[in-house]
Amino acid sequence: MWPWIVVLFLASCQEAKQFNSADICGLWKIEVGITEADKQIPFFLEFIEVDEHLKASVWNGDEQIVHDSIHIVGDTVVVESPYFNSTLELVFEGNTVTGYFIDYSRQDYKMPLTGKYNLSQRFRHSGPLETAVDGKWQVVFSPNSEDAYNAIGLFETDNNSMKGTFITETGDYRFLEGGFAGNQLQLSTFDGAHAFLFEAALNKDTLKGWFYSGKTWKEPFVARKDEEPTLISPYQMTEMVDAEKTVSFDFQSIDGGVVSSSDSTYANRPMLIQIMGSWCPNCMDEMLFLAKNKSLIEDLGIQVVALSFERLNFEKAQKPLQKLRDHLNVFYPILYAGEAKKSEALKSVPWLKQIKSYPTLIYVLPNKQVYKIHTGFYGPSTKSYYEKQSKEMFDDLRQLSKLSATTQ
Repeated sequence: MWPWIVVLFLASCQEAKQFNSADICGLWKIEVGITEADKQIPFFLEFIEVDEHLKASVWNGDEQIVHDSIHIVGDTVVVESPYFNSTLELVFEGNTVTGYFIDYSRQDYKMPLTGKYNLSQRFRHSGPLETAVDGKWQVVFSPNSEDAYNAIGLFETDNNSMKGTFITETGDYRFLEGGFAGNQLQLSTFDGAHAFLFEAALNKDTLKGWFYSGKTWKEPFVARKDEEPTLISPYQMTEMVDAEKTVSFDFQSIDGGVVSSSDSTYANRPMLIQIMGSWCPNCMDEMLFLAKNKSLIEDLGIQVVALSFERLNFEKAQKPLQKLRDHLNVFYPILYAGEAKKSEALKSVPWLKQIKSYPTLIYVLPNKQVYKIHTGFYGPSTKSYYEKQSKEMFDDLRQLSKLSATTQ
C-alpha cells in the first residue's frame, strides 16, 4: 500500500454552530483496544478547522486517507470511513476521548477506543537498538505450523521512530509506524478496515514476536535479517481449471441490471477482471492504481470489470460499494459476485482453480482465454516492490493489447 489527508466535514453550517469544533481541534492519540489481549492499537487523529468546516487527518507514517462525512449525533462525533463500511464514534470530554470503532461489514463488530489530546508519540520509545533493523527481513508467520506463511519485512528507522510494512505472498500490511524501547519493537496501523499491532523482541539478528489483528486474531512470527528475501511470484499462485477454458460471468451491477461477459461491451476486446471486496485495503490500493492509469488502459483498448465478493448481501453491500467507487474514482463497473468466503466465492468463478487472495487480477484475451493472473497487490507502503510491480503491470497491459490483435 498508501501522503493522503483525511478530511472530515460537518454535515451543515447549522450543525457546526451547535458543536464547538474548537474544543477538539489539534492532535489526538487514539488507541483501539483489544480487550481479550489487553493491548492497545494506536494511531493519530488531527482535527483542524478551515473556513468553518472541521477537517482531520488520520496518520499512519506516510499515509493519510480522505474522508467526506462526519455527523454530530447528540454528544457523539460520528466519523464515516470514505472507503470502508465503518465508523469512528467519538465522545470528547476535555483532553480525553472515548468511543468505538465499528465495522458494519462484519456482524456485531465493535472495538472500544480511548484517546488523549496533544500526545505525539505513538509508542513510548527509547534506544538504541542492539542491532540495526533498517532493511529487509525474511519473515515466517505462524512458524512450525500447518498455517505457516512467508513474508518480507521492510523497516526504516529515524532515531527511535520506525516506518515499514510486511509483504506477504497475497499483499502487504500497508503503512506501519512505531518504534522501539530497548530491544522491543512495536508497530501499528489503522485504516478504517484493519487495526494491526506488531510486537517483537530483537535478539542479535532475529526478531520474535506477535501479530495482533482486530478483536481476536493473534499469531506468532519470527524474522531474520536478509537483504535478499524471497516470496513466490504473484503470477504463479492462481491457476485456471483448464488452461484452454474461457472465462464467463453474469452478475448484478451495483448500479442495477445484470452485466455479462457476453455483452457487446466485451466482445472481441481484451479485459481485466478484478476479484475484490469493499472490505479489503489491498483491493483499495489496486483500484487506486488502476484509476490512476485509466488513460493508459483505455488507450490500449482494454475493458476492466470488478467482481466483488462481500461479507454482506447485495442490498447491504450496494451503498458501501458505490461509496468506494466514488471516492476512488473507479471508472469501470463493479458487479456483486457473492459471498467473500473463498470456498463460496469459487462457485461464482468455477473457471478458476482457486482464489488465494483479494485482490486477484485476471488478464483476458478477446477470445476470453486467460493470458495471465496476478495474485495480491503490493501497495505504496512497499516502495521499491510497488514500483517494480507497477512496471510489470504496465508491461503486461501492453503485451495483452498486442496479443489481442492476433486472438480476436
